[in-house]
Amino acid sequence: MSYNDLDGVEEYDPQPDPEGRSGPSIWLILFALVAIATAVFIVQNGEKVPAEFLWFDREIKLWVAIVASVVLGILLDRLILTWWRRARRRKND
Repeated sequence: MSYNDLDGVEEYDPQPDPEGRSGPSIWLILFALVAIATAVFIVQNGEKVPAEFLWFDREIKLWVAIVASVVLGILLDRLILTWWRRARRRKND
């Protein structure tokens, strides 16, 4: 934003955004929609289910299994993305 002083009159000169638009990005909106859908899915699935992992065998709430799956998915994504970036960086060096 800038002001021009012509004959003692300040004139407002609005500058457009770098991208020409304002408001939240489409990625932020999509993230919010997916987060809300995941939260609704978790809340609606509260019954107990059998779960087995290595030598553990017990009944847990389904939402716990869903949250564990989401967390493991995020961790796998981060690990693979980090590996991919390092491999690409080594290739470019």
